[in-house]
Amino acid sequence: MRALVMALALLLCSCSSNGNRYVIEGTTAQSGPYYLYRGYEIVDSAEVVNGHYRFEGEVDSLVPVRNISSGNIRKMEGTARFAPLILEAGTITVAEDDNSPTGGLTVGGTRANKAIHNFAIKGMEIQQASDFVFSREEREQLMERYNKLVVNTIERNLNNFASLYMLIISEDRFTAEQKAAYFNRMPKHIQQTEAGQSIKNELQTNN
Repeated sequence: MRALVMALALLLCSCSSNGNRYVIEGTTAQSGPYYLYRGYEIVDSAEVVNGHYRFEGEVDSLVPVRNISSGNIRKMEGTARFAPLILEAGTITVAEDDNSPTGGLTVGGTRANKAIHNFAIKGMEIQQASDFVFSREEREQLMERYNKLVVNTIERNLNNFASLYMLIISEDRFTAEQKAAYFNRMPKHIQQTEAGQSIKNELQTNN
């Protein structure tokens, strides 16, 4: 009986640990390594083997946003591909895509990363449409479409970090009251990230 209890305890610990782990599976046509950045600091690298590379680790509960790049983003090398990436439990996929609006990479596999990439694609479509619009009425309609896209992306992802990410990059589109209303609906683990605490402090300062 004691052995069974110990085995169950080990299994539960293992499940708890794995539930907070991420895996990044990438495909590429290049031979050089890929890098994970926190800001401009390289925090991990992965060698490419037969067109594939892999990162894995524990989700950073305070700062889950990374940049993934095929080169040095400080130097902005002409051939480097890059994209923002949200660390969350599960398997995150990264693939090269010359038409991707996020620096030549498509990031998906998990809900927050899919949401951010889908937003970028739809946002680019609206931007491209605006290049061929000259009337004020049509431009206002496109702006309304973009604003709805921002709001819908936040609303549909209140339970993951994509909502806070969107709130930050689009904060000039919201009043303090609107930002507070969204923020207060987010779960505690998102509010307690470094970015969440920054938003919270800003809202408290403005009150």
